[in-house]
Amino acid sequence: MPVNLSDLGNRSKHGGRARPGFPDSRMRGGNYPTKNLGMRGRSAINAVISPRVRWVPGYVFLSLILLAGITQVSANPAMEWIEKMSDSMRNLSYQGNFVYLHENQLESMSILHIKDESGVRERLLSLNGEAREVIRDNKNLTCIWPDSRKVVVGDSSQKNFSPLLVLDNIAKIGKYYDMSLADGDRVAGHESIIVDIKPKDQLRYGLKLWINSSNGLLLKSNLINELHEVVEVVMFTNLEELSKKDRMKLITMPELDDSFSLIQFRSGDASGNIEVDMTWGFSNPPDGFWQESAVKRKLADTEQFIHQMVYTDGLASLSVFIEKQTLQVVQGETSMGAVNGYIRILNNYSVTAIGAVPAITVRRMAESVYRQGP
Repeated sequence: MPVNLSDLGNRSKHGGRARPGFPDSRMRGGNYPTKNLGMRGRSAINAVISPRVRWVPGYVFLSLILLAGITQVSANPAMEWIEKMSDSMRNLSYQGNFVYLHENQLESMSILHIKDESGVRERLLSLNGEAREVIRDNKNLTCIWPDSRKVVVGDSSQKNFSPLLVLDNIAKIGKYYDMSLADGDRVAGHESIIVDIKPKDQLRYGLKLWINSSNGLLLKSNLINELHEVVEVVMFTNLEELSKKDRMKLITMPELDDSFSLIQFRSGDASGNIEVDMTWGFSNPPDGFWQESAVKRKLADTEQFIHQMVYTDGLASLSVFIEKQTLQVVQGETSMGAVNGYIRILNNYSVTAIGAVPAITVRRMAESVYRQGP
């Protein structure tokens, strides 16, 4: 029986869609365990939101693609441009504004990214809606909501620190995607090369990337579903590479008084992860997806735990959340924009598979779960 994502948890003031970007000030994120929601609704959605999206799971933001981790040079010209973009987005210093179009909504954001001998510093700032700011350095990821007086501090090593997502194992994607070049056009005043990434099956989405033909920075990206419809658009309206002098710009923490609530985020108790992970198995996961990570997290103020497993094919990703069923849950399909989910009840456990992948993919993942232990 199909259900709506908004029925799985509290709706946001943006219509129930938990969009990538800042973690919710009420801590409703896949990496921010919530007592009441479990992994339903926003907590499940926020934790995954595809290769295109993510910062720390939560309220609003955009989705850009940063492909990185190439260990060998490809003979494919399209792959060479992806490699160039990977290096540029990681190692150049730049600033600009971009927009994120999805579900007939337009969100705007600014970014300042500095890379120098001291490492990486980054600031992202919302330009519409509720004021939000995220600051990242080599150690910490700090998310600030001035209106709700909330501050969340996490570890900057987590992969969802930025909308410029860093993906590994890019060399493997050629098995599941075809990549080609097309003539580009001008985006944000820059000439571009278009890289078209098309899936070879119906288990994943496609991407079209506009890459600056001069310095390799990503200018625009489209996420394309299995019906060949553009479901999300990310586009810079202005973007400039910073000179060595400009890299001296300071990224400082805004002044915070005693009225702010500080929330220290950690990814949970790592002890017991191996034992927990061995409890659950997957009989027939979607072709090409392998387990990237698995963690166990304790829900605040309860004795309940959530098991989260992230699967990826090197480009697309989805998450599986497993928790003891404590509330009445409707089994079936869920969808909200590019994000699809499937909820299954298994031996009094709620199994939720969710990600920016086709509906058939999350359903197959959820239905392949089985319990190995007592």
